[in-house]
Amino acid sequence: MRATNSLSCHSRSNRKGARAHASSAVIDRRCCHSERSRGISDYSALGKDKDVSVRAGLAYSLRMTKDFARHAKKIEYAAESVCRAPVWAAVFFAFAVPSIARAQIFTSSIVSTEATMPMQHGSSVVELDDGSLLVSWYSATNEAARDSRIFCRRSMSDGLNWGPTQIGVSPGERARESWFANKAVGNSVLFQDKENVLWLFYAAVEFGGWSGAHVDYKISRDRGHTWSESHRLTSGLGDLPRNKPVELAGCEILLPLSHSGFRKYAYGARWKTCAKLLQPSYPTIDGSKFSHPAFVAFGSNRVLAFVRARGGGMLQSTFFDPDKNGWSIPQPTNLPNSDSAIDAVRLEDGRILLAYNDHGTIRNPLSIAVSDDRGSGQAEAGLSAGPAFRKLRDIENEAGQDFSYPSLVRARDGTFYLTYTWHYRSAIKCVHFDASWLGLNPVSAGR
Repeated sequence: MRATNSLSCHSRSNRKGARAHASSAVIDRRCCHSERSRGISDYSALGKDKDVSVRAGLAYSLRMTKDFARHAKKIEYAAESVCRAPVWAAVFFAFAVPSIARAQIFTSSIVSTEATMPMQHGSSVVELDDGSLLVSWYSATNEAARDSRIFCRRSMSDGLNWGPTQIGVSPGERARESWFANKAVGNSVLFQDKENVLWLFYAAVEFGGWSGAHVDYKISRDRGHTWSESHRLTSGLGDLPRNKPVELAGCEILLPLSHSGFRKYAYGARWKTCAKLLQPSYPTIDGSKFSHPAFVAFGSNRVLAFVRARGGGMLQSTFFDPDKNGWSIPQPTNLPNSDSAIDAVRLEDGRILLAYNDHGTIRNPLSIAVSDDRGSGQAEAGLSAGPAFRKLRDIENEAGQDFSYPSLVRARDGTFYLTYTWHYRSAIKCVHFDASWLGLNPVSAGR
């Protein structure tokens, strides 16, 4: 910087002439000093500017840092809010959604609206492989009357509406294996097997009353739109069906029956549906005070039966061992039985859902109970003193009325259908309900 200023001053003094040499030298010195001073001042000013700039930069950086911190805090809070939102949403849905998902189902309808005879009784309901419902029952002027017949009716709308009434068994039909036409028909049972063949079992009276009945059957391969001719299943007098059969290993089924002849007892008819000629065996439940058993299968090698107590008393239970082809000694449950039919299904957790009359002498109310035993092993262990049941709620409890002979099935969607005789055999009613309506946790049930 100093050399540059000296040369600049010397050049200017040469252009003034020699005479002004001394003055120029003074001026030069002054000039140079002035230039140097200005240079130093400029440098100082520049330094000051730099200091100001640095300080300003630091202040700006500090402000930016604070602003960034504030923005970061906002972003963090927003992020936390976003993270908290699913938590609050989860909390909301944990309480709100179950209340929506647990909306209760309960509907009812009269199935026998087209029947004109005064008595409608002994119904059975099945859910077919296409999701439709089929209900059968017998209709007559009175029990074992000659005008008795078996009707069928179909629903494609979860039991809310019903198609035309069809005749499944006409008065006076004759089983192919019999010499005599039927005088009357009674209890009907519907069942669809693994091959989707639909079976219709029913009581066929040839002489007298129920003590003169056989068990006849028909099959359908088009979901009950058409039926085969009648065939005879049991040849003895006094045999009556009531509840649906259960499937054992292979193509074997076990149909619950009761005998009302000279001897009275409950039993099962066991045979192979895939055999060309049915040759059933008849393992008998020990005791003369039991009838109308309801079977519940625990897999293919264990069956639990609940039996109606003749004359009233407590509902009884017993296990069937297919390997031994025999039943255990019946044990009482904690449920009353008013000498009326019952039905049951097994839930997937091993508990039993049972439809029964919760009274010791009359058929009112019609109720639903659940066993407190879980799993087939625990349920079996509980039979040492009879399985314990807990009443859930009443299906019907209208004072002065009669509700009986329930038929209970579990649908593929986990809901339940129940048909039964309503108002002293004046109609067949169907109700549709779910586990929430019963007060159960969402569960599914074995068919």
